[in-house]
Amino acid sequence: MSELERVTPEAAGIRSEAIEEFLKKEKEAGVELHSFMIVRHGKVAAEGWAAPYRKELRHPMYSFSKTLTAAAVGFAVQEGILSIDEKLVDLFPEYCPPDIDENLKNADIRSLLTMSCGHKVEMNKTEAERYEGNWIRAFLAHPFRFSPGEVFQYNTWGTDLLSAVIQKKTGRRLTEYLKPRLFDPLGITDAECVSRKMGDDFTKTVEGGGWGMKLTTDDMAKFILFLEQDGVWEGKRLLSHEWIAQMTSRQIDTDNPYYNNGHTRSNWLAGYGFQNWQCNVPGFPGVWRADGAFGQFGIAVPQKDAVILLTACALDTEAELNIAFMTLLPAMSDGPLPEDPKACSSLRSYSGSWTLPTLWGIRAPYLQEVYGNIRFKADSYGNPSVEDFIGGPGYFEKDGLSVKAVTFRFEDNTALLDFELNKKADNAAPAFQFDPFSPAGRTLPKGNEHLICHDDDPADAVTETLAVGMDGRFRMSHLTRYDAAASGAFTSPSSFEILVRNPETIEPVRIRATFFRGMLNLEAIGCIPEENNMTLRDVSGMHFTS
Repeated sequence: MSELERVTPEAAGIRSEAIEEFLKKEKEAGVELHSFMIVRHGKVAAEGWAAPYRKELRHPMYSFSKTLTAAAVGFAVQEGILSIDEKLVDLFPEYCPPDIDENLKNADIRSLLTMSCGHKVEMNKTEAERYEGNWIRAFLAHPFRFSPGEVFQYNTWGTDLLSAVIQKKTGRRLTEYLKPRLFDPLGITDAECVSRKMGDDFTKTVEGGGWGMKLTTDDMAKFILFLEQDGVWEGKRLLSHEWIAQMTSRQIDTDNPYYNNGHTRSNWLAGYGFQNWQCNVPGFPGVWRADGAFGQFGIAVPQKDAVILLTACALDTEAELNIAFMTLLPAMSDGPLPEDPKACSSLRSYSGSWTLPTLWGIRAPYLQEVYGNIRFKADSYGNPSVEDFIGGPGYFEKDGLSVKAVTFRFEDNTALLDFELNKKADNAAPAFQFDPFSPAGRTLPKGNEHLICHDDDPADAVTETLAVGMDGRFRMSHLTRYDAAASGAFTSPSSFEILVRNPETIEPVRIRATFFRGMLNLEAIGCIPEENNMTLRDVSGMHFTS
C-alpha cells in the first residue's frame, strides 16, 4: 500500500473543530509545528504541512530514529540472527578495555534497548576523541557504574551501538537491513540515515540509529501505525506480537535522580520500553510514543485505535504533547460522527493556508543600488559551503566546497545572493569534518588542505544563488543538495537580514549581512522559535572584501 486512505475527520470519529483548536493552541503556546497527521482505524483523518515544508519532503527524526532501530533488532531476533541476552563484550571483543569489570561483563543488548546498560552519565564526544574517534571503544571504556538493567539513563550512543550490532551481525547497514523487512512492505521508498564515522577512517561508518533518520511525515505515520497494529500490515504479520509488546510497554522506571535531575516533566517520567516512551495521559492508559528532539513525535493511542504524528521545531515539547492529548483524545468518539461540512471546510482552509513566519520590510531602492552587483571576495580559505553555512544544526551532509566570493543582486522584490564556491578536487574526501553533536565544529582535517582551491578567478568556481523574498513571501532556491526557502529585508542602512530554511531540517537560520567601508560580514545564526522569541544556538561567520 503506497498511500493510506483519506477520510473526513467526522468519518473517523473526530470533530473537525477539535483538530483546528489543536492547531491554534499549539501556535498560541509558541510551538512551531511543521506537520501533523492524525490516523484513526488505519485511515488518515487530517493532515497538514506548514509552508515551506511539504508532504513529499523528508523530515529529520532525531531520536524518533531509535524506535526504528529497536524494530530492526526485533527483526534480527525473530530471524535468529541475535539474542537480546548477548553480551557487549562478546559482540565487540576487539574494542573492549583491558580491564573488564562485572558490570561491563554483564551488559547486554537488552540493557541497550532499555537505556540501562550501567552508565551513570551519557558519554560525551570528548571521550570518543580520546580514542581517535573510535566511539565504540570509548563507549565500552566509559565507566559502567550500575548493574545492567538497574538504572535508566538516556543514552543515544547506546542506540548507535545497536545499529553497529545490526551491521556486524547482518553485514548490512541499518536502512539496508530494514528495507525488505519493513520499508518495502509499508511502501517507504526514500528512507535516509546519516552515518557516524569510526575514527579517522572514512571507510568505516555506522548509521546513526539513535539520531540520524529522515522520513516523510506520511512514512513516519505508517511506521507508528504498523506498531500500533501489533506488527501487522495489510493482514500480514511482519514482526512478532511478543516483540511489539516489549517495545511498546513499560520495561524500566525513568524516575530516578540520575536521569530526571529534579525535573517534573511527567511524560518523560512515566517509564520506557524498547526505545519507546510511555505517556502520562489520565483516562487513556497504554499511550506510548516515539520521541525525537525538538518535538518529533509518533504517538500511539491503543484505546482509540489512533496514531498522531507531529513534526516541529520546539523547546517546550511537554506543552506540545499535552495540547495534543487535551484537545484531540477527548474528541475521538467510538464511532463515526455526522458529517460537518462547515467545520471540515474551516479546518481545511486553516491548514491549507498554514505558513511559517517570514521577514519583510519597506522597499529600499537606494540601498539596493549602493550594495548591488559588488563582488565581495573572501578574506580566508576556511569558509564552509553555502549549504553548510545556512543548513543549521539539523544539516549533517557536508559537501566540502568553500565560499570564495559573494555578490548581491536585486530585482522584482527579490534579493539574489550569488555564492561562488571553490571547485572540489576530483575523488576528494569531504574537506570539512562534522560532528552531529557539535554543529559549529567545522574544521579542515590535516592532509586535506589541497582540496581547497586558492585561485580567485571567478571562472574557476561554481556558483549557487540564494533567492530571498523581500515582500513577506518565501522564495525557493535549489542548492547543491536541497531546496532553500528564504525571505529578508534591509533592517538598517548597513544591514540586510535573511530568514532561511532548508525544508529538510528543522530550524531556521538567520543570516545577518553587514556592509561597512567596502567590506561584508555574513553571520549565520541557528535559532529555535519559542514563545515568539528566537533562541540562538549556533553562530558562524564569514568575512569578505570588495
